[in-house]
Amino acid sequence: MNSQTFYGKLKGDLLQWAMSHADVRAILIVGSQARKVKPADAYADLDLDVFITETSKNSDVFINWMREYAPVWTIMLEEWEDGTKNWLILYQGGIKVDFSIAQVGALQQMIEKQDLWDDMVRGYEILLDKDGLAAQLPPPKTFEPPAHVPPTREQFAKRIESYFYGAVYVAKQIKRGNLWKVKWADQIQQTMLLEMLEWHAHAAHGASIDTYYRGDFMRDWVNDATWREIHGVFAQFDAEDSWRAVLASIKLFSRLTQETANQLGYAYPVNMMDEVTAYIRALASGASLPQD
Repeated sequence: MNSQTFYGKLKGDLLQWAMSHADVRAILIVGSQARKVKPADAYADLDLDVFITETSKNSDVFINWMREYAPVWTIMLEEWEDGTKNWLILYQGGIKVDFSIAQVGALQQMIEKQDLWDDMVRGYEILLDKDGLAAQLPPPKTFEPPAHVPPTREQFAKRIESYFYGAVYVAKQIKRGNLWKVKWADQIQQTMLLEMLEWHAHAAHGASIDTYYRGDFMRDWVNDATWREIHGVFAQFDAEDSWRAVLASIKLFSRLTQETANQLGYAYPVNMMDEVTAYIRALASGASLPQD
């Protein structure tokens, strides 16, 4: 059974089961399966938000139904500060379902504030609505990207400093032969590079661009030159390729920084950036650190 067939059957069976359980008041389909722009593909999971009564004594009955529905590989639980439980279920065959359980009061709060949870903003579908509450939610924002707030001067400067601090750290770990630590630190570097990629895209295109989440659909919102350079910023597990990748990442980050700063009218520490880059290039070429 492919994933879409599985999801279709699951939604029907879950609806039938929930109709006979008074504690379940509403079920929403969210995420890519409900999105109209960039809809789900063959590898997308199914995200379900289930809302239960405030007096429900045991939410385990709901996850137990999901657990017993089909053979399971793994289940992980995330618990949020507001009491919402989010179960990450991986069924046999690689079929993934995110199943969150929240109190129905959360629906009422969204109605009062006319504000949606992040996973609903791009689209949601109502699978069950016993009390008519879900029908009172504001419509999803499917036709415009979420509002973008440009970084402040302070945020922009801090990101540049953090990135170049990390670049030196990565370079020293390559010299020390700590290749696993290089990979660990590079994840932090790439997170900062992604943020600059997003800032750059927004600065160049304004409100019309949508940078989605964690690099989703990146080919659609970066220009051709940037897309080509991105291919060089990840390394294999060896020192030589790590040097190549860190220098490629610095080159791309520096260009994005300069172009974004020009668009936003911000200053950027060009001397520091040039000096750090030269220092790392020297280490990459075989130079050693001075000894005390």
